[in-house]
Amino acid sequence: MANNREIAQSPDLASRVFENRAFQAAWAIFLFLFVFFVSWPIRNVLLVCWVYGSSAYFHHGVRVLPGKPIRFSNGDFAPQLPDMVTGFGVFFVTVLGLTLLLFLALRLYGRFSKRS
Repeated sequence: MANNREIAQSPDLASRVFENRAFQAAWAIFLFLFVFFVSWPIRNVLLVCWVYGSSAYFHHGVRVLPGKPIRFSNGDFAPQLPDMVTGFGVFFVTVLGLTLLLFLALRLYGRFSKRS
């Protein structure tokens, strides 16, 4: 049976979960799928709204076409600065945000689920 000293020195739940290789792989796959199917379409909306304004996306139907180089449905190429800023921004906000939320949820669960 573990005494109080061993319990106090044991790593928290979040640390133990993130040390697991299988969880790391599953989390990386989840983040990739989330960025690809959720965040990237949002990034395309933000890119069109930045370059042409929100009315171009919502009223005039300007969209980002698949493929490289990045083109809009009106035939124009996407400017490099907005393309890079929206791409990096959406990626980092998604990956860091979801990871921090998971870490916080695991810390709170580990703290409040301990039996007295």
